[in-house]
Amino acid sequence: MLKTKEKLRIHWVLSLLPEGLSEEIRRLAEGRKGGLSGIREIRLRRGGVSSLLLSGESIRLYYRIDREETEILMERLLDGALYAHRDGIASGYVCLDGGIRVGLCGSARYDGEGLVGVGEMRSLLFRIPTGECAFSEKIDRIFRSGVRSGMLIYSPPGVGKTTALRSLAYSLGGGPIPMRVAVVDERCEFSEEDYQGREVDILKGYKRRLGIEIATRTMSPQLIMIDEIGADDAESIIGVVKCGIPLIATAHAGSLSELLSKKSLAPLLDCGAFDLFVGVSLSDGEYRLTVDRI
Repeated sequence: MLKTKEKLRIHWVLSLLPEGLSEEIRRLAEGRKGGLSGIREIRLRRGGVSSLLLSGESIRLYYRIDREETEILMERLLDGALYAHRDGIASGYVCLDGGIRVGLCGSARYDGEGLVGVGEMRSLLFRIPTGECAFSEKIDRIFRSGVRSGMLIYSPPGVGKTTALRSLAYSLGGGPIPMRVAVVDERCEFSEEDYQGREVDILKGYKRRLGIEIATRTMSPQLIMIDEIGADDAESIIGVVKCGIPLIATAHAGSLSELLSKKSLAPLLDCGAFDLFVGVSLSDGEYRLTVDRI
């Protein structure tokens, strides 16, 4: 079922792109492992070199998207609802259906000290979500083996933390003994369609702090998931710990020592928000997990 949904997502994204670009991507995918379903990223640079991330391989594209095509593409992405996407654009991305996120790079516009928007788009990065994670089953077993307060998954950027959360929400929210899982999805990277028949509630678009508080107060979860925690989340997470609700979160770090040295995470580590730490690394195409209990 997830594979079918992934195919529908990539076909929809390709329908938004200029016809010549879409055709080139289809031709490239046909002859490679995974085909269209293996596409994870489409990176477009106006007047420059664009690329495709397909089954872990970065492939340069010959097609060069021009200014007019970029403007047309932005109109399609916003679907005439600029106001609805205003906050996301100011933060550097647009959220689309199905958990698809488009990173934006252009010229910033300020009103005093505040960033109010981004114009003259020069780069767009389509990130296509997948429900498959090469190491999620291992993390599922690690979590079920016993967690007192919470589990923190860490890795360098782009290794698969968000993909792991998606897959974990699916597995932990189903099976013979499903858990009630609440996902605080600030950047709209989870799709409700992927969790039909699962005990998963998604608080989409909420700022993490408010989402955590609402999930705790109103949804009676047995587990809360958050992607990329930071210093601003400390107070709310400490409240979750006091309520006895386990937490699975992610953070950027290349090692446990780097993670533990982050000042932004100090309040969470000091209060014992996490007792299980799972590091993810990628070497020669193989994922490796490092597990520490503190």
